[in-house]
Amino acid sequence: MSNYLVTELIGNGTYITIDRADCGGLMSDPMAIEFTKLIQRANKKSKYIVVRSNGNDFCLGRDPTGKEPGRPNDALDSRRRSKVIFDFYSAFRQSKIPTISLIQGRALGFGCAMASVCDITISEESASFALPETGHNIMPTMAMSSLIDRVGMKGILYLTYSNEDIDAITALAYGLVSKVVPDGKLDHHLNILCKTLDKTPMPAILGVKEYTANAMSMSIEQATQFAQNMHATINTSKGMMGN
Repeated sequence: MSNYLVTELIGNGTYITIDRADCGGLMSDPMAIEFTKLIQRANKKSKYIVVRSNGNDFCLGRDPTGKEPGRPNDALDSRRRSKVIFDFYSAFRQSKIPTISLIQGRALGFGCAMASVCDITISEESASFALPETGHNIMPTMAMSSLIDRVGMKGILYLTYSNEDIDAITALAYGLVSKVVPDGKLDHHLNILCKTLDKTPMPAILGVKEYTANAMSMSIEQATQFAQNMHATINTSKGMMGN
């Protein structure tokens, strides 16, 4: 297990902290593999997952340490190598419980993608976000895939083409962030959210995530029918309405 990922079970939540303040929370491939497993395990014992980072910055991107040496032999080899990161993003999307990220400082490249792919993202006012990949001659579709169901097209295109940092308010307007709070108040607002989640019945926790994970790609008619079925099923299940 990596010394750079600290996991705590606090109440009904699993808290995963990137403990790399000395390098801005850089994430290596081995760390991403371990992180994916931690998310999967948390689904078996928690109501929600909190992702945060120690230090001044959330995550400045990927750490080349641990990558396979040399250039890929061909496109298939390149695809195989990148699977680590796509699996990481998928773990968040496939999580049956909500994922919450707390953002301070800079969230760049992989850090921006990780902030986006979480279900709820709470950011300090002074935080900034960027996708600088094209400026380093890297095709950015890996990071873009994490934003594709979170951020509108104009926001994605501006982030990827401009390489510019955007502030937290702009990230909120794009849909990359859920809420912007004053600096130093992340824990306060997290505690308010977690207290609400703690009181929410588990069937509702699971049902809300299942509905949003599936209904967004449905037609309005299908999404409505799915909502009707889930409403009837969940609200009459054990754990709801005193059952």
